[in-house]
Amino acid sequence: MSLPALPIVERDSTRYEAAAQLFERALQAGCLDANVLYMLAMARKRQGKLSEARNVLRKIPQPDANVLLQMGLLSLQENQLAQAEDEFARAWQMDPQSYEICYNLLLTRLTRGKIEDCLALLPAALELAPRRPAQTQEDERRSLLVLQALLQAYHKNDNRAPLLAELTAADEQCLLRTLRSLGQLDTALSLLKTLTKARPRSTAVREAYHEAALVKAKELIDRCAWMDAERLLRSLEREKNGNRATQLVLLNLLGCCACMTQDFDSAIKYFLAAIKLAPKDPRLHQNLALAYELKGELAQADPHWNRFFDLLDDRVPVPPDIPHYLDHLVYESLGRLAARYSEKEKWASALNYVQRAAQLRPNDPDTLERLFQLYNQAKRPQDARRTLEKLRQLRPSEPQYEMYELDLIEVKGLDDIEKLLTGIDRILKRYPNDGRVEERAINMVGNVLPLMGTLCDQLTDQMSKIIDQLRNLPNYQVNWSAVREVMRDLLREFQKLRRITGKCLPLVNSDEQRRIIRDLADHIDKKIEACRSMGA
Repeated sequence: MSLPALPIVERDSTRYEAAAQLFERALQAGCLDANVLYMLAMARKRQGKLSEARNVLRKIPQPDANVLLQMGLLSLQENQLAQAEDEFARAWQMDPQSYEICYNLLLTRLTRGKIEDCLALLPAALELAPRRPAQTQEDERRSLLVLQALLQAYHKNDNRAPLLAELTAADEQCLLRTLRSLGQLDTALSLLKTLTKARPRSTAVREAYHEAALVKAKELIDRCAWMDAERLLRSLEREKNGNRATQLVLLNLLGCCACMTQDFDSAIKYFLAAIKLAPKDPRLHQNLALAYELKGELAQADPHWNRFFDLLDDRVPVPPDIPHYLDHLVYESLGRLAARYSEKEKWASALNYVQRAAQLRPNDPDTLERLFQLYNQAKRPQDARRTLEKLRQLRPSEPQYEMYELDLIEVKGLDDIEKLLTGIDRILKRYPNDGRVEERAINMVGNVLPLMGTLCDQLTDQMSKIIDQLRNLPNYQVNWSAVREVMRDLLREFQKLRRITGKCLPLVNSDEQRRIIRDLADHIDKKIEACRSMGA
């Protein structure tokens, strides 16, 4: 069978759908005309429904070269290069006089890097080109001859192709458009490299090659092939391309490679050079800040982080499918920096970043909780209380916030410890089955146990000094009234500490903590008996 070319020129998608429905009704009514199937496939193709178009074309009995051509074009749109080549080759066998089929087969094989097959096909394409309309045949024949010269130069590794050296500006732009349209980056890069050698003085060719090389380097970086990317980029660096935009991308990618290979000094050098070219690009300041941070120089990173936040605005490209991307980026970055500074116990810096995050999300409980903790670490109890009050307004029934109130107690002595433990016991009784409250209570008790041991040691030292003095003085020189008074004071302190250990015991759950408390209680009991034996 032979199918005529039936182009559909309607641009309105609704009309394509209407036409498709009309053709489908004809088929449902029993019409098996191949032309109807072909037109239905073209309607679906123009709607972007490629798989439906292919399924319709497959229903055509005894498909001719034109049907196979359309199937090959669908495969190209789906980036199925091997399948497209096969379909174009079959169409070419059926109609070796079709320039369209020959040209599509040529470019598909070129995209796949089959240089020898392209060279074998080019004579036929050159022979068929004069059959094109008069206004295009000379241009197409010329572009094919230029392409043939490039492929021959590549195949023979010969940089002295006269035709390439003498290209007009129009021929050069046409060839560059063809190479940039290739779907395979490696093929385009190889051919552009050959063209660069054949035309070393052409700025347009050199820039096209550098663009392709930078895209290839980015692809290698995405695949974690950092050393390969760095070698490719260094070759471009040596050429000293004068294009500002290209240099900017080159320096940035070199900095990224240096970071990934742990060469932070080089990364900083590249990012600083890039910032000189584009001082208001926030992404470069972010990269430089990360390089300083990875090197362990947080102080040097800080100004560039602040510059990054200041420069972020609507001009920065963002993923179209993520709403409010910049707001999320700033918020998450501030949170990450606060965590880094908290790890280093640099509370003031961490607090600064969380304060900025709280300005972005003033009613976010998680942010306010972090802000409360940092106020507490920075010894700013009034700010911490104000933040806690706001948290309670946002979550009035949250039991953990009562535990946060206990965090504001500055524990220095026995009275503070007793106040803290009394508060913990009260909250546990109010929320007996809240696992979070229990866990926090256990941690708080565990934190005061070392202080209790230290206070006990201090009281014991005081007692030991008095006993040593008594042993070294004659009995008549001892002021027994004063001794008994001191011992009564020590007894009261030891008894208070003993009472506190009794409160601690039911508040812990680990055997180790229980052992520590019991040992401390036994030690205190002995000291209490010693105080009483001294007349307390």
